[in-house]
Amino acid sequence: MQEFGLTLEQTRIMFSYQYHLVLADIEYETDYNIKSLKRQWLSQWKESTELFLKSQINGEKDFDFHLITNFDLLTTSAKNNFSNKQNLYVMLLEVILFKPYYPLGNSNDEKFKNLKIADEDKLTNKLKYFARTLDVDSSLVTRFKSNYNEAIKEIKGGWNPWFIGVIGAVALAILAAFFTPAIAALLAPILVPGLSGAAAVSAVLAALGGGAIAAGGLGMAGGFAVIVGGGAILGASAGVGVGALFSQSPDAALTQAAKLEVVMKEILHTQQDIRKAQEIIKEQRQAIRSLEDQLDKLLLDKEKNSKKIDNLKQAIDYLKKALERNQDLLVSYTKLTNEYVISPICSKCFHLNKNFEVGKPRSCKAFTRIPDEIWKGDNDHQRPYPSDKGIIFKSIDEQ
Repeated sequence: MQEFGLTLEQTRIMFSYQYHLVLADIEYETDYNIKSLKRQWLSQWKESTELFLKSQINGEKDFDFHLITNFDLLTTSAKNNFSNKQNLYVMLLEVILFKPYYPLGNSNDEKFKNLKIADEDKLTNKLKYFARTLDVDSSLVTRFKSNYNEAIKEIKGGWNPWFIGVIGAVALAILAAFFTPAIAALLAPILVPGLSGAAAVSAVLAALGGGAIAAGGLGMAGGFAVIVGGGAILGASAGVGVGALFSQSPDAALTQAAKLEVVMKEILHTQQDIRKAQEIIKEQRQAIRSLEDQLDKLLLDKEKNSKKIDNLKQAIDYLKKALERNQDLLVSYTKLTNEYVISPICSKCFHLNKNFEVGKPRSCKAFTRIPDEIWKGDNDHQRPYPSDKGIIFKSIDEQ
Protein backbone atom coordinates (compact mmCIF):
# COMPACT_ATOMS: atom_id res chain seq x y z
CA MET A 1 0.00 0.00 0.00
CA GLN A 2 2.38 2.65 -1.26
CA GLU A 3 -0.23 5.39 -0.75
CA PHE A 4 0.26 5.07 3.02
CA GLY A 5 3.95 5.82 2.70
CA LEU A 6 5.42 9.05 4.02
CA THR A 7 8.29 10.82 2.36
CA LEU A 8 11.44 11.39 4.37
CA GLU A 9 10.41 15.02 4.93
CA GLN A 10 6.93 14.00 6.07
CA THR A 11 8.53 11.56 8.49
CA ARG A 12 10.70 14.35 9.88
CA ILE A 13 7.55 16.44 10.35
CA MET A 14 5.87 13.57 12.22
CA PHE A 15 8.81 13.25 14.61
CA SER A 16 8.86 17.03 15.06
CA TYR A 17 5.23 17.08 16.19
CA GLN A 18 6.05 14.37 18.70
CA TYR A 19 8.93 16.50 19.93
CA HIS A 20 6.55 19.43 20.53
CA LEU A 21 4.09 17.13 22.28
CA VAL A 22 6.76 16.11 24.79
CA LEU A 23 7.73 19.77 25.25
CA ALA A 24 4.11 20.47 26.19
CA ASP A 25 4.10 17.64 28.73
CA ILE A 26 7.29 19.02 30.28
CA GLU A 27 5.59 22.40 30.57
CA TYR A 28 2.63 20.81 32.39
CA GLU A 29 4.92 18.93 34.82
CA THR A 30 4.92 20.52 38.30
CA ASP A 31 7.71 18.52 39.95
CA TYR A 32 11.04 20.21 39.18
CA ASN A 33 13.12 17.00 39.45
CA ILE A 34 10.80 15.06 37.18
CA LYS A 35 10.73 17.97 34.75
CA SER A 36 14.52 17.81 34.59
CA LEU A 37 14.48 14.07 33.88
CA LYS A 38 11.91 14.55 31.14
CA ARG A 39 14.11 17.19 29.50
CA GLN A 40 17.01 14.73 29.54
CA TRP A 41 14.88 12.01 27.96
CA LEU A 42 13.65 14.38 25.25
CA SER A 43 17.18 15.47 24.46
CA GLN A 44 18.32 11.85 24.06
CA TRP A 45 15.21 10.91 22.05
CA LYS A 46 15.76 13.88 19.71
CA GLU A 47 19.39 12.91 19.16
CA SER A 48 18.45 9.28 18.43
CA THR A 49 15.61 10.27 16.12
CA GLU A 50 17.88 12.55 14.13
CA LEU A 51 20.40 9.71 13.89
CA PHE A 52 17.66 7.54 12.44
CA LEU A 53 16.65 10.19 9.89
CA LYS A 54 20.27 10.81 8.95
CA SER A 55 20.80 7.08 8.33
CA GLN A 56 17.96 7.10 5.78
CA ILE A 57 19.37 9.80 3.52
CA ASN A 58 20.00 8.28 0.13
CA GLY A 59 21.03 10.74 -2.53
CA GLU A 60 19.12 13.61 -0.90
CA LYS A 61 22.12 15.82 -0.21
CA ASP A 62 20.05 18.87 0.75
CA PHE A 63 17.83 17.02 3.24
CA ASP A 64 17.90 18.51 6.75
CA PHE A 65 17.60 15.60 9.18
CA HIS A 66 17.21 17.82 12.27
CA LEU A 67 13.78 18.07 13.90
CA ILE A 68 11.86 21.33 13.45
CA THR A 69 11.90 22.94 16.88
CA ASN A 70 10.14 26.18 15.88
CA PHE A 71 6.41 25.42 15.97
CA ASP A 72 5.39 28.09 13.45
CA LEU A 73 7.92 26.75 10.96
CA LEU A 74 6.66 23.22 11.64
CA THR A 75 3.05 24.21 10.90
CA THR A 76 4.07 25.89 7.65
CA SER A 77 6.18 22.90 6.62
CA ALA A 78 3.33 20.48 7.37
CA LYS A 79 0.86 22.48 5.27
CA ASN A 80 3.34 22.59 2.39
CA ASN A 81 4.19 18.87 2.52
CA PHE A 82 0.81 17.24 3.19
CA SER A 83 -1.36 18.06 0.22
CA ASN A 84 -2.73 14.52 0.54
CA LYS A 85 -5.29 14.52 3.38
CA GLN A 86 -4.92 10.78 3.90
CA ASN A 87 -1.20 11.01 4.61
CA LEU A 88 -1.84 13.93 6.94
CA TYR A 89 -4.34 11.83 8.91
CA VAL A 90 -1.94 8.89 9.08
CA MET A 91 0.81 11.19 10.37
CA LEU A 92 -1.54 12.68 12.97
CA LEU A 93 -2.63 9.20 14.06
CA GLU A 94 0.97 8.37 14.96
CA VAL A 95 1.36 11.66 16.83
CA ILE A 96 -1.92 11.15 18.71
CA LEU A 97 -0.94 7.63 19.81
CA PHE A 98 2.67 8.57 20.64
CA LYS A 99 3.64 7.83 24.26
CA PRO A 100 7.05 9.15 25.35
CA TYR A 101 9.53 8.05 28.01
CA TYR A 102 10.01 4.51 26.73
CA PRO A 103 13.52 2.92 26.87
CA LEU A 104 16.11 4.16 24.40
CA GLY A 105 18.56 1.35 24.98
CA ASN A 106 21.20 3.19 26.99
CA SER A 107 22.45 3.43 30.57
CA ASN A 108 19.92 6.15 31.44
CA ASP A 109 16.86 3.97 30.87
CA GLU A 110 16.72 3.00 34.54
CA LYS A 111 16.34 6.57 35.78
CA PHE A 112 13.64 7.30 33.17
CA LYS A 113 11.56 4.16 33.78
CA ASN A 114 9.01 5.78 36.15
CA LEU A 115 8.34 8.84 34.01
CA LYS A 116 4.75 9.29 32.85
CA ILE A 117 2.60 11.96 31.25
CA ALA A 118 1.79 14.76 33.68
CA ASP A 119 -1.77 15.53 32.55
CA GLU A 120 -3.51 13.46 29.87
CA ASP A 121 -6.38 15.91 29.44
CA LYS A 122 -4.08 18.87 28.87
CA LEU A 123 -2.02 16.86 26.40
CA THR A 124 -5.20 15.89 24.53
CA ASN A 125 -6.07 19.58 24.28
CA LYS A 126 -2.58 20.23 22.89
CA LEU A 127 -3.18 17.56 20.24
CA LYS A 128 -6.48 19.23 19.34
CA TYR A 129 -4.57 22.48 18.96
CA PHE A 130 -2.13 20.75 16.58
CA ALA A 131 -5.10 19.54 14.53
CA ARG A 132 -6.71 22.98 14.33
CA THR A 133 -3.47 24.60 13.14
CA LEU A 134 -3.53 22.12 10.26
CA ASP A 135 -7.18 22.87 9.45
CA VAL A 136 -8.29 19.45 10.69
CA ASP A 137 -11.42 18.87 12.81
CA SER A 138 -10.13 18.60 16.39
CA SER A 139 -12.68 15.85 17.19
CA LEU A 140 -10.39 13.56 15.18
CA VAL A 141 -8.12 13.34 18.25
CA THR A 142 -10.68 11.75 20.56
CA ARG A 143 -12.09 9.67 17.70
CA PHE A 144 -8.70 8.17 16.88
CA LYS A 145 -7.99 7.41 20.54
CA SER A 146 -11.39 5.85 21.12
CA ASN A 147 -11.28 3.69 17.98
CA TYR A 148 -7.74 2.53 18.75
CA ASN A 149 -8.59 1.63 22.34
CA GLU A 150 -11.66 -0.31 21.22
CA ALA A 151 -9.66 -2.20 18.58
CA ILE A 152 -6.97 -3.19 21.09
CA LYS A 153 -9.60 -4.52 23.49
CA GLU A 154 -11.58 -6.44 20.89
CA ILE A 155 -8.61 -7.96 19.06
CA LYS A 156 -6.98 -9.09 22.30
CA GLY A 157 -10.36 -10.43 23.44
CA GLY A 158 -12.70 -9.68 26.32
CA TRP A 159 -12.56 -7.24 29.18
CA ASN A 160 -9.44 -7.29 31.27
CA PRO A 161 -8.15 -5.04 34.08
CA TRP A 162 -5.21 -4.37 31.75
CA PHE A 163 -7.60 -2.27 29.63
CA ILE A 164 -8.98 -0.15 32.44
CA GLY A 165 -7.74 3.44 32.41
CA VAL A 166 -6.69 5.93 29.79
CA ILE A 167 -5.18 4.99 26.47
CA GLY A 168 -1.75 5.96 27.76
CA ALA A 169 -1.71 3.03 30.16
CA VAL A 170 -2.63 0.63 27.37
CA ALA A 171 0.00 1.97 25.02
CA LEU A 172 2.76 2.03 27.61
CA ALA A 173 2.06 -1.55 28.66
CA ILE A 174 2.58 -2.66 25.07
CA LEU A 175 5.60 -0.44 24.51
CA ALA A 176 7.30 -2.01 27.50
CA ALA A 177 6.69 -5.43 25.98
CA PHE A 178 8.47 -5.01 22.69
CA PHE A 179 10.60 -1.85 22.63
CA THR A 180 13.69 -3.55 23.96
CA PRO A 181 17.37 -3.37 23.01
CA ALA A 182 17.23 -7.03 21.91
CA ILE A 183 14.56 -6.33 19.30
CA ALA A 184 16.27 -3.11 18.27
CA ALA A 185 19.53 -4.96 17.65
CA LEU A 186 17.64 -7.51 15.58
CA LEU A 187 16.14 -4.81 13.34
CA ALA A 188 19.13 -2.44 13.24
CA PRO A 189 20.72 -3.88 10.06
CA ILE A 190 17.38 -3.44 8.27
CA LEU A 191 16.27 -0.07 9.62
CA VAL A 192 19.50 1.86 10.18
CA PRO A 193 22.10 0.70 7.67
CA GLY A 194 25.44 2.23 8.44
CA LEU A 195 24.87 2.51 12.19
CA SER A 196 26.12 0.02 14.74
CA GLY A 197 26.36 -0.57 18.46
CA ALA A 198 24.49 1.57 21.00
CA ALA A 199 23.79 4.30 18.44
CA ALA A 200 21.98 1.84 16.16
CA VAL A 201 19.93 0.39 19.03
CA SER A 202 18.92 3.83 20.24
CA ALA A 203 18.01 5.03 16.72
CA VAL A 204 15.81 1.97 16.09
CA LEU A 205 14.00 2.34 19.42
CA ALA A 206 13.38 6.03 18.74
CA ALA A 207 12.00 5.23 15.30
CA LEU A 208 9.75 2.39 16.50
CA GLY A 209 8.43 4.48 19.37
CA GLY A 210 7.67 7.34 17.03
CA GLY A 211 5.85 5.05 14.65
CA ALA A 212 8.12 5.01 11.61
CA ILE A 213 9.79 2.20 9.74
CA ALA A 214 11.98 2.55 6.67
CA ALA A 215 9.85 1.05 3.95
CA GLY A 216 12.81 0.47 1.68
CA GLY A 217 14.58 -1.50 4.39
CA LEU A 218 11.65 -3.89 4.66
CA GLY A 219 11.40 -4.56 0.98
CA MET A 220 8.99 -1.81 -0.08
CA ALA A 221 10.11 0.57 -2.79
CA GLY A 222 10.61 4.22 -1.96
CA GLY A 223 9.75 6.57 0.86
CA PHE A 224 8.77 5.80 4.41
CA ALA A 225 5.77 4.02 5.78
CA VAL A 226 4.44 4.55 9.25
CA ILE A 227 3.79 1.31 11.05
CA VAL A 228 0.08 1.62 10.32
CA GLY A 229 0.72 1.51 6.56
CA GLY A 230 -1.00 -1.76 5.61
CA GLY A 231 1.43 -3.31 3.18
CA ALA A 232 4.53 -1.70 4.59
CA ILE A 233 4.43 -3.32 8.00
CA LEU A 234 1.70 -5.94 7.57
CA GLY A 235 2.17 -6.87 3.94
CA ALA A 236 3.84 -9.91 2.48
CA SER A 237 6.62 -7.79 1.01
CA ALA A 238 7.64 -6.72 4.51
CA GLY A 239 9.19 -10.16 4.80
CA VAL A 240 11.67 -11.32 7.38
CA GLY A 241 12.01 -8.04 9.28
CA VAL A 242 8.39 -7.98 10.39
CA GLY A 243 8.30 -11.72 11.05
CA ALA A 244 11.33 -11.33 13.30
CA LEU A 245 9.67 -8.48 15.17
CA PHE A 246 6.43 -10.39 15.69
CA SER A 247 8.23 -13.60 16.70
CA GLN A 248 9.86 -11.61 19.49
CA SER A 249 6.66 -9.91 20.59
CA PRO A 250 3.12 -10.62 19.36
CA ASP A 251 1.98 -7.36 20.98
CA ALA A 252 3.74 -5.56 18.15
CA ALA A 253 1.21 -7.14 15.78
CA LEU A 254 -1.63 -6.20 18.12
CA THR A 255 -0.80 -2.48 18.11
CA GLN A 256 -0.30 -2.29 14.36
CA ALA A 257 -3.51 -4.19 13.63
CA ALA A 258 -5.39 -1.79 15.91
CA LYS A 259 -3.95 1.22 14.07
CA LEU A 260 -4.94 -0.32 10.77
CA GLU A 261 -8.52 -0.63 11.97
CA VAL A 262 -8.57 3.09 12.78
CA VAL A 263 -7.39 3.80 9.24
CA MET A 264 -10.09 1.48 7.81
CA LYS A 265 -12.81 3.36 9.67
CA GLU A 266 -11.52 6.71 8.45
CA ILE A 267 -11.27 5.48 4.85
CA LEU A 268 -14.82 4.13 4.88
CA HIS A 269 -16.63 6.78 6.86
CA THR A 270 -14.66 9.87 5.83
CA GLN A 271 -13.27 9.15 2.38
CA GLN A 272 -15.93 6.55 1.46
CA ASP A 273 -13.32 4.69 -0.58
CA ILE A 274 -14.38 1.05 -0.86
CA ARG A 275 -11.61 0.14 -3.31
CA LYS A 276 -8.91 1.31 -0.90
CA ALA A 277 -10.55 -0.57 1.97
CA GLN A 278 -10.54 -3.71 -0.18
CA GLU A 279 -6.84 -3.21 -0.85
CA ILE A 280 -6.12 -3.03 2.90
CA ILE A 281 -7.97 -6.30 3.45
CA LYS A 282 -6.03 -7.91 0.62
CA GLU A 283 -2.75 -6.73 2.20
CA GLN A 284 -3.78 -8.18 5.55
CA ARG A 285 -4.45 -11.56 3.95
CA GLN A 286 -1.06 -11.49 2.25
CA ALA A 287 0.57 -10.59 5.55
CA ILE A 288 -0.98 -13.55 7.30
CA ARG A 289 0.11 -15.92 4.52
CA SER A 290 3.65 -14.56 4.64
CA LEU A 291 3.86 -14.97 8.41
CA GLU A 292 2.43 -18.49 8.20
CA ASP A 293 5.22 -19.34 5.74
CA GLN A 294 7.76 -18.06 8.27
CA LEU A 295 6.05 -20.07 10.98
CA ASP A 296 6.45 -23.23 8.87
CA LYS A 297 10.20 -22.60 8.72
CA LEU A 298 10.42 -22.18 12.49
CA LEU A 299 8.49 -25.43 12.98
CA LEU A 300 11.32 -27.34 11.32
CA ASP A 301 13.15 -27.03 14.65
CA LYS A 302 10.44 -26.86 17.32
CA GLU A 303 12.79 -27.28 20.27
CA LYS A 304 15.13 -24.47 19.27
CA ASN A 305 12.36 -22.07 18.18
CA SER A 306 9.64 -22.87 20.72
CA LYS A 307 9.31 -19.32 22.09
CA LYS A 308 9.36 -17.72 18.63
CA ILE A 309 6.76 -20.23 17.44
CA ASP A 310 4.39 -19.38 20.31
CA ASN A 311 4.84 -15.64 19.73
CA LEU A 312 4.34 -15.85 15.98
CA LYS A 313 1.23 -18.00 16.42
CA GLN A 314 -0.19 -15.36 18.76
CA ALA A 315 0.69 -12.56 16.32
CA ILE A 316 -1.02 -14.42 13.47
CA ASP A 317 -4.08 -14.94 15.68
CA TYR A 318 -4.25 -11.19 16.36
CA LEU A 319 -3.97 -10.42 12.66
CA LYS A 320 -6.71 -12.90 11.78
CA LYS A 321 -9.05 -11.35 14.34
CA ALA A 322 -8.20 -7.90 12.99
CA LEU A 323 -8.87 -9.09 9.45
CA GLU A 324 -12.30 -10.40 10.47
CA ARG A 325 -13.12 -7.06 12.08
CA ASN A 326 -12.07 -5.11 8.99
CA GLN A 327 -14.08 -7.43 6.74
CA ASP A 328 -17.13 -6.91 8.97
CA LEU A 329 -16.59 -3.14 8.79
CA LEU A 330 -16.58 -3.27 5.01
CA VAL A 331 -19.66 -5.52 4.83
CA SER A 332 -21.56 -3.24 7.25
CA TYR A 333 -20.58 -0.17 5.29
CA THR A 334 -21.52 -1.61 1.90
CA LYS A 335 -24.90 -2.75 3.24
CA LEU A 336 -25.49 0.70 4.68
CA THR A 337 -24.56 2.54 1.49
CA ASN A 338 -25.84 -0.10 -0.95
CA GLU A 339 -22.49 0.10 -2.75
CA TYR A 340 -21.24 -2.67 -5.03
CA VAL A 341 -18.18 -4.23 -3.43
CA ILE A 342 -15.16 -4.66 -5.69
CA SER A 343 -13.46 -8.04 -5.30
CA PRO A 344 -9.80 -7.81 -4.18
CA ILE A 345 -9.06 -10.92 -6.30
CA CYS A 346 -11.41 -10.76 -9.28
CA SER A 347 -10.89 -7.07 -9.98
CA LYS A 348 -7.27 -7.91 -10.87
CA CYS A 349 -8.09 -10.98 -12.98
CA PHE A 350 -8.00 -10.95 -16.77
CA HIS A 351 -10.98 -13.34 -16.96
CA LEU A 352 -13.49 -11.12 -15.11
CA ASN A 353 -16.56 -10.03 -17.07
CA LYS A 354 -15.95 -6.28 -17.33
CA ASN A 355 -19.64 -5.57 -18.06
CA PHE A 356 -21.13 -6.74 -14.77
CA GLU A 357 -23.73 -4.44 -13.19
CA VAL A 358 -24.91 -3.81 -9.65
CA GLY A 359 -27.41 -6.45 -8.63
CA LYS A 360 -26.47 -8.78 -11.51
CA PRO A 361 -24.53 -12.06 -11.01
CA ARG A 362 -20.78 -11.44 -10.90
CA SER A 363 -19.40 -13.58 -13.69
CA CYS A 364 -16.20 -14.45 -15.52
CA LYS A 365 -14.91 -16.98 -18.05
CA ALA A 366 -14.67 -19.60 -15.29
CA PHE A 367 -18.02 -19.08 -13.53
CA THR A 368 -21.52 -17.91 -14.45
CA ARG A 369 -21.61 -16.73 -10.83
CA ILE A 370 -18.28 -16.32 -9.04
CA PRO A 371 -18.32 -18.16 -5.66
CA ASP A 372 -18.37 -15.93 -2.56
CA GLU A 373 -15.15 -17.50 -1.30
CA ILE A 374 -13.26 -16.26 -4.35
CA TRP A 375 -15.12 -12.95 -4.73
CA LYS A 376 -14.38 -11.96 -1.12
CA GLY A 377 -10.73 -12.94 -1.47
CA ASP A 378 -10.74 -15.89 0.93
CA ASN A 379 -9.55 -18.07 -1.97
CA ASP A 380 -7.16 -16.49 -4.49
CA HIS A 381 -8.12 -19.05 -7.19
CA GLN A 382 -4.49 -19.73 -8.02
CA ARG A 383 -5.38 -23.43 -8.08
CA PRO A 384 -8.32 -25.32 -9.66
CA TYR A 385 -11.72 -24.80 -8.03
CA PRO A 386 -14.86 -26.93 -8.52
CA SER A 387 -16.75 -26.06 -11.74
CA ASP A 388 -14.17 -23.48 -12.92
CA LYS A 389 -13.85 -25.14 -16.37
CA GLY A 390 -10.11 -25.43 -15.82
CA ILE A 391 -9.72 -21.63 -15.87
CA ILE A 392 -7.85 -20.13 -12.91
CA PHE A 393 -6.76 -16.61 -11.91
CA LYS A 394 -4.67 -14.75 -14.48
CA SER A 395 -3.31 -11.33 -13.54
CA ILE A 396 -4.23 -8.41 -15.78
CA ASP A 397 -0.59 -7.28 -15.51
CA GLU A 398 0.62 -10.71 -16.62
CA GLN A 399 -1.64 -10.57 -19.66
